[in-house]
Amino acid sequence: MSVKRNKIVSALLPLGLSISLLAACSQEGSAPAAIGNTNQKDKKDEPLKISMAWGLYNELPDMNNSFWKEFKKKTNVDLDIQWIPSANYQQKLELMLATGDIPEVVLGVGYNVPTFYKAIENGMFWDLTPFLGDFSKYPNLKKNKETGVFDYNRVNGKIYTLPRMRSQVHSSLLMRKDWLDNLKIPMPTTLDEYKAALQAIVKANPTGQNPIGLTTHGVLGGARDVFMPGFGVYDPTYDKDGGLIRGLLTPQYADMVEWFRGLYADGLLPKEFSTMKEPQSLDLIGSGKAASLGYVVRADWQYTESNRKIDPNALVRSAVLKGPKGYAINLRSNFAPGMFISKKVPEEKLKRILDFYESTATAEFLKFGEYGVEGIHYTMVNGYPKMTELGSKEMVISSYDPWVLTYDPGFKIRNVNAPPEFNKETESLVKDWTEKGKLDPFSYLISDTFNDIWPKYQDEFDTKTVQAIIGKISINDFRAYQEQLRNLPEMKKAFQEFTKSEKEFAANKGK
Repeated sequence: MSVKRNKIVSALLPLGLSISLLAACSQEGSAPAAIGNTNQKDKKDEPLKISMAWGLYNELPDMNNSFWKEFKKKTNVDLDIQWIPSANYQQKLELMLATGDIPEVVLGVGYNVPTFYKAIENGMFWDLTPFLGDFSKYPNLKKNKETGVFDYNRVNGKIYTLPRMRSQVHSSLLMRKDWLDNLKIPMPTTLDEYKAALQAIVKANPTGQNPIGLTTHGVLGGARDVFMPGFGVYDPTYDKDGGLIRGLLTPQYADMVEWFRGLYADGLLPKEFSTMKEPQSLDLIGSGKAASLGYVVRADWQYTESNRKIDPNALVRSAVLKGPKGYAINLRSNFAPGMFISKKVPEEKLKRILDFYESTATAEFLKFGEYGVEGIHYTMVNGYPKMTELGSKEMVISSYDPWVLTYDPGFKIRNVNAPPEFNKETESLVKDWTEKGKLDPFSYLISDTFNDIWPKYQDEFDTKTVQAIIGKISINDFRAYQEQLRNLPEMKKAFQEFTKSEKEFAANKGK
């Protein structure tokens, strides 16, 4: 079986930043303190030293703050982390792979990155399959396995990574609900209602800044991800030979492009969206200059809070729209790319590293990584953690990112800085999204041929997409271009490989 994850985690850097986490041993208290099995206990007075390469998604962590001091008390681990700015991570990792100079543990990227996939096949990382076995020695990882994460993370039937657990509900369509309320417009539930709501907001010009309707970037950024399932782009579509067509090349994708073309023609998208970067797009929604954004659910509070600096009545909430082929709810795999352990690591140390990650795959450790220490970083209010000022400062993505964690459907939905009642409303809002949403099958199905040939067409495809949206070419021209790509012999071969991967995944799921 050759099943792999397709979503590339952006990541790495030209500038590596190393930080050491020196940890004192503690075997008391919660599950995080219990680092492992016999191998760890035999050396409980000797810190486990691990060098790592990891993406940096926020400011460089202060490893001497109160959170990381507590981490040191809970583990017997000394981490030497090379923090790499996320935008450059993949580039940096590929350089490491080319030279063979990789740390003991690295953050993985998508299996559709040819250099990374070939590094796995060439034996640069440990095959963990014989060590994990039936997971009887790793009960916490076994619970993760039971959610299916290892099914999606096999290469030729083998396990090379420890996936980092995340909630499936992730993306959403953020809207300025206070602007809708002021115009007495209910939260839209269909594409037509959504477009009409944007038109009404742009016309009303609530801030006097001529706000954008839907802010986005690149070739539609997060908005594209949100709307694809609503147009059926994730629905399996086959060519006449039974080959599974990649979603971007389906007629449904062209339907979505045509819909965005309508938004652009009505002045509801930024004129320069194709050249905008994500930070520019986010700034528009965060500063009261846009009505809507495709982003993560927990950003509802983030942009409510930032806009309340301008308007104390501001309120950002996620909308649920029904498209022609389903809901515009893009589910993610219930994991993020995980840890890969260099084959240069001795077997005895490999076992100790597995013990360490086993200890992080608990609900207690998840809460610790997300909220910190009770009484220091948060207090409990009506059953929900409420962050202190210090907690809001210290608890960031880096606090939990390098760990396995355990599955929690609310993770990536809650915002640690939001009032408890706001988080309760969010959880209520998304409670049925896993049933309504769809997962992109190409986030785990793989074709070596597609990975090899798509880079030759990616830029041209993106250009054609933009041209179709802004009206430089007709939508029929775009459909003809898709058909041209679909009929390429190498593309037909890729579609057959996707079909084979689909069958292999179905046959091996749950083994």
